[in-house]
Amino acid sequence: MKKTVKFFIGIALLIFTAFVTYGLFTMPKVQGISSESFSAERVAKDLKTISKEPHSVEHPMARAKVRRYLSDRLAEMGGSPVTLCYDSIKFRFGGYFSIGDVFCTFEPEGREASSYVLFVAHLDSRFRQEVLHDTVYSYGAADDGYGLGVILESVNQALKYRKEWKQGVKVLFTDSEENDLDGMKQVFANNREIFNNVGLIFNIEARGVKGPALLFETSPGNDKLMDLYKKARHPYTYSLTTVVYNILPNFTDFSVVKDTIPGYNFSVIDNLTYYHTDKDNYSNINLKSIQHYGSQIEPMIKEFLTDERYGDSGYFKKGEDEVFFTVPGFHLFHFSKGQYYLFNAIVFALFCIAFAFHVLTGGLRVRNVLKNMSLLLAVSLGCALAGEGIAYLSALITGTKFDIVATRYVKGESIINIAAIAIMSISYILFFIRNKGKSRFFVKESVFGTMMAMILLSAVLLFTIGENFFFIVPVALGSLAMICYLFVFLNIVSLPALLAIAMLEFSFLYNLLTALTIGSLGIVIFIGFFTMVLMVGLFECYMNQKR
Repeated sequence: MKKTVKFFIGIALLIFTAFVTYGLFTMPKVQGISSESFSAERVAKDLKTISKEPHSVEHPMARAKVRRYLSDRLAEMGGSPVTLCYDSIKFRFGGYFSIGDVFCTFEPEGREASSYVLFVAHLDSRFRQEVLHDTVYSYGAADDGYGLGVILESVNQALKYRKEWKQGVKVLFTDSEENDLDGMKQVFANNREIFNNVGLIFNIEARGVKGPALLFETSPGNDKLMDLYKKARHPYTYSLTTVVYNILPNFTDFSVVKDTIPGYNFSVIDNLTYYHTDKDNYSNINLKSIQHYGSQIEPMIKEFLTDERYGDSGYFKKGEDEVFFTVPGFHLFHFSKGQYYLFNAIVFALFCIAFAFHVLTGGLRVRNVLKNMSLLLAVSLGCALAGEGIAYLSALITGTKFDIVATRYVKGESIINIAAIAIMSISYILFFIRNKGKSRFFVKESVFGTMMAMILLSAVLLFTIGENFFFIVPVALGSLAMICYLFVFLNIVSLPALLAIAMLEFSFLYNLLTALTIGSLGIVIFIGFFTMVLMVGLFECYMNQKR
């Protein structure tokens, strides 16, 4: 095959992979009003009423309307909702107010359940927020209209097969989550009976208005939780997000109960600029995101409600933590801690085999590989510092506060991010093209130097936070490709290897950047730099036939 043809095939497949990673074929189709399955359009009907006006703790009348609407909807489904009232709640800006949670139980037909799934979302929108010197109020369409609407639709779907239920359903719509998790704290302290026999919690949130619905947190000891999560369609999760979320000063209703009751915390995380502002309104809801909540949650709920094994409300307790991640198009990968350490050891052995073979066949100079590794580490650190500098200057120019994990309201944030990553990538590609012809060893020394640096970083991460998939998986794929490269015609394996790397890394880096905002640009560039260097090297290996 001619090199030109190979080049365009490779580039076309890489572009196609990028589209797949960002939702083509990997996100569910939005279901209409008449659909028999979970319908984002039916959820949107609820959101239109819920987000009609701001309904924060500073808007008691509007909040009462939302509370009544939710109670009426649960009653329409055959439930008997009650309002749990709590007085003298302290407002963070001074003064006191009253709140009311909405609670409802649905039992299996003809009997009382011994175990329940509890759905949780908050009914209040965000109170006043300063946005570039303006005071705004959220309409709560996404935060937490998405949660309220998804739960109403999920329960409605589950009631269709109520005769098959072995377990029951509880619904809790909390008030004043935005102030200080008040509704959840009050009910957990004063009405603990509501949590009796609750074996599983789904907390539905929104930190943005669009993008995939991410399972961003689980309770500790999540191995059985992940077994159930395998039932989800279009799964989207990383165990790393739980680790990061526990470090950040962020909380949801789930934070109050996660150490007591096992469960999941779901959220969209794209477009933090709209979060807690007047842009969080009905006109900006995203039906694909809403549908993605349902495509994951609906099959999990059916499994829980109809399988007798979950009749023990303690089934999900006392498990072990797992390492897990999803790759769009490849479903869910999850490991026990022991399995993950073994996986890392196998990858290291695979790298050593590939490295030794190339050294013994005269294809590598060890000293140059080590020099490459050191140079890449230094350059990646420089790129990271440059990325953070760009983020800081962007915040300064916009007049917003710089925060490495939450720099908000930067105008043109997406353009700045894309431009910075593009400049880094183009600069390296030009460097690569200029130098690859100077030495027949350059390409392989670049690939092995990159993987050696990634292994070093993987080891540091593995023994500190226990998470390194975004480095170790590319090393595994790269090592396999380089072993195949030793054999005639098998250099083509480098192409599927780099496409798999792209599918994993593009998705992960997108989530990292949207979750942590432009303030994390340096971190994203640091990780992305190694990914890009490895992919460029593998692409060249794909282009150059081994003789």
